[in-house]
Amino acid sequence: MKMKKILLSLAMLAAVPAFAGALDCTPKRVGPVSIYGALHTSGNKIVGEKNNEQAMLRGMSLFWSDGTGQPYYNKTVVAWAAENLKIDVIRFALGIQYYDSEGTTTNPIATESSYKGSPDSYLSLIDNMVAAAIESDIYIIIDWHSHRAHTETSLAKTFFETVSKKYKDVPNVIYEIYNEPVDGSGGNWSAVKGYANTICPIIRNSTQNLIIVGTPSWSQNPQNGASDPVNSTNIAYVLHFYAATHSKGSFSGRIDQTLNAGYPVFISEWGTTAASGNGSPNASATSEWTSYMDQKQIPNCNWSLRQLTSAIDKKSEQSAMFDGNEVLNNFNALSGASYTASGKIVKEYLTKNGRNWADSLVKGKNTGNCAFKSVTVKQSESQVTNALKSGCTYTSSNEAVVSVSGSTLDVHDYGYAIIKGDDGSESVVTVTQVAGQSIPGFSDGSCNYTGDCKNAKGSSQAKDFDQDGKKEYVLTVSNTTVEGSKFTLKSLNPDIVNVKNAVCKIAACSGTMRDNNVWMFELNSFGDAKIVATADAVPGYRAMHDTITFSYTKGKNRITPDFKDVTLALGETSKEGVLLDTTMKGSKITYTFDGEPTSKYLTRNGTSIVAGDQNAIVTVTATAEETELYKKIEASMTVTIGDAASAVNLAEHMAFLNQGNEGDTDDDAIHYSIARSSGLSAQIIGSTLSFSTERSGMVKLEVYDALGNRVLSQSGRYGSGTHSVQLRGLTSGSYVAVVRQGSQSASIRWNKQ
Repeated sequence: MKMKKILLSLAMLAAVPAFAGALDCTPKRVGPVSIYGALHTSGNKIVGEKNNEQAMLRGMSLFWSDGTGQPYYNKTVVAWAAENLKIDVIRFALGIQYYDSEGTTTNPIATESSYKGSPDSYLSLIDNMVAAAIESDIYIIIDWHSHRAHTETSLAKTFFETVSKKYKDVPNVIYEIYNEPVDGSGGNWSAVKGYANTICPIIRNSTQNLIIVGTPSWSQNPQNGASDPVNSTNIAYVLHFYAATHSKGSFSGRIDQTLNAGYPVFISEWGTTAASGNGSPNASATSEWTSYMDQKQIPNCNWSLRQLTSAIDKKSEQSAMFDGNEVLNNFNALSGASYTASGKIVKEYLTKNGRNWADSLVKGKNTGNCAFKSVTVKQSESQVTNALKSGCTYTSSNEAVVSVSGSTLDVHDYGYAIIKGDDGSESVVTVTQVAGQSIPGFSDGSCNYTGDCKNAKGSSQAKDFDQDGKKEYVLTVSNTTVEGSKFTLKSLNPDIVNVKNAVCKIAACSGTMRDNNVWMFELNSFGDAKIVATADAVPGYRAMHDTITFSYTKGKNRITPDFKDVTLALGETSKEGVLLDTTMKGSKITYTFDGEPTSKYLTRNGTSIVAGDQNAIVTVTATAEETELYKKIEASMTVTIGDAASAVNLAEHMAFLNQGNEGDTDDDAIHYSIARSSGLSAQIIGSTLSFSTERSGMVKLEVYDALGNRVLSQSGRYGSGTHSVQLRGLTSGSYVAVVRQGSQSASIRWNKQ
C-alpha cells in the first residue's frame, strides 16, 4: 500500500490461539482448493492443477501483521470470512523490518512485531494461518510484505526455503515474494528480477505452486515482467491499484500488455480509496475496476480486513472493511459488524460472486433419483430431515460429521460429508461451525522447574498453592465457561501435569481465590501433557471439547550478575566473584576466552580476572551444561584491557566475533573503525559496534546512511565499561554511527561491502 504507516506495535505473537499444525489439518468445508487444486500457469492464465480450468479468485488481504493487523490473524476470522464474505483467498501481509512505502528505513516495525525480530513466532503464526486456510479450503498468499525485499535477500532465502519445504504438498499456498518494489530502495525491474531469480529456484526446489512477483513503483508495472521475464515456471506478475488514485483507463493497459505477451497477472492488493488509504471510496471507479477484473478473470484481494480505527495506530483507515474502533475477531463480533463505506462496496462485490463450491465438487454426479441439492446446517442442529429421498439407501463419506440414520442425517461435528445414494449419485452436506466456549486462561502454556509460567494471557508463577508439597499452576476459580456452561477438566498425562480442584491457601492466592476451591495444574514430571476441557452446549454456543498442551520443563540456570562487561587497566585485577566455579543453581561452569581455554591477554586468579600488559579485547564465555533439573546456559562478557582503540588483537577478536557469518551477506564485510572522545570510545569490529564509557548513564546510538537517512536509533542505560550492539541487516554502502552520552559523542564512518 502506498502510504507511510507510522504505527505502534504490541507483542501480540505470544497470544496467538493454538491450532493443530497445518500438515495435520483437513478441509471442513468445500472451497476452491478442492476444485482447482494447486495453482499453476498456462499462457496468460492461472489454472488449477486438478481441472486445468482458469481459476478466478476473489478475496481479502489482511492488514500488516503488526499490533493493528495481527488480531485478525486467526482461524475464526478466516472461517467467518470464507463463509460470510465468500472469499476464495486470504493474504498474509508479513511485515519484515520497515513500514516505509518509499523504501527507506526511517520507520522500523517494532522488533516483536517484525518477522526479522521474531522469526520463530512468525513461523508458528504462519502455520496457524495455513491450517486455517486448509480448514476453510481457500488459498493463502504468503506475502513478503516489504518495499525493499531485494535488499533482504539473505533473510528471504532462509524464509522461503523453510516455508516452501514445509508446505511443498499443500495446494492452498501461493508465494508472493515481493510486495511493492519502489525507487527509494533501488527497486527497479533489474533489481527485482535479480532477486526473483534468486528466490524462485529455492521455492522450486520444493514445489511448483504459483509464485507472484511484485513489480516496480508500488507494483504498478506488470509489463516489466512480460518484457523481461523471471527465469522460472508458474510465475504471475503483480499489479496493485487504489481506485481513487489509479484509474482503470490509465493502468489497465499495462495489464493488457502483460496478458497479450502471454503472462498472467494477479492483483494481490486493491482498494476503493486513495492509495494512502484515506478519503472516501470512489464507487464508480471501483466498479470499472471490478468489472474489468471479472472480464479478464484476474484473481484479486482487497485491502484490508481490519476495523476503521485501531487503538494501536489511532488512525482512520478508510480502506478498512469494518467500521468502528473495536477489534472484531470472534464469530459474534464479526456477525454483528458494521461496514465502512468501502467495506459495503467490497462485501457486495465478494458476496454476489460467491460460488457453490459444494455443488461443483459433485458436478456430474449429483443427478439421479437419489440426488439432492447441497445442504448447509449449523453445528448446533442435531439432524437434517427432508433431504433424503424415499426408496434410496445412502452412505456418508465422513460419519464423524454426518451419519445416515434411516430417513434422516444425524449431525455430529462441523465439516462436510459426501452423501452417496445407491444409484451412484452424490450430494454434499456441510455443517458450519457454531461459536465455541472459553475458559479464562485455558490455552497452551508451560511452567519450568524454577516456577516461571507462561501462556497466552501472560506470565505467572507456579507455587505450592494448596500446601501439599507440590508446585501448581493456578487456572481459574470459576467452574463455568465465560458463556455460562459448567465445565470439567481432565489431564491425559497426570504423571506429568495433573488437574485438580483444590483450596488455594497461601498469601499468593489473590482476590476471590484465597481459601476457595481453584482449578490447578499440579506439576509432577518434565514433559508435555494434554489437558481436555468439556462443557455442554448453551444457547448460541456449541459444546466444548478443547484440548491444550501444557508443558513442564527444566528450570533456567543463572550465572552471577557480577559476570558482566568490564574494563581493566593494564595489570589490574577485577573484583572477586566474577568467574565463579558454579552457577547460582550449583551447576559447574566452564569458561573460554575468544573461544579458547586460555588467553594470553588475561589470566584467571580464583574468581577474579587479571589483566595482562597489552591493550586488548577478549570475550569471555561461560557455559553450564544441562543437568537433571536445569537447562544449559551460555553467557558472554566483554573484557576490555587498557585502551580499546589500541587493542593489539583487533583482527583475531573480529574473526572470533564473525565466526559463522561468512555466508551471510547481511553481516560480513563490515570493516572495523575506531572513534574516541573524552570519556567515550567506540569501534566497529565485524558486525559489532563496541563502545566504552567511563560512567553509568543513558547512551544513545544512531546510524545514518550516505544520504543522511537514519537507519538505526536506540538508547538505553548502561554501566561504565564496554558494551556491544550488533549491526545486522545493513546493505552495502557508507554509514556513520554516532554514540552519545550526555555532552560526549563519538562518530565512526565506515563502509560495508
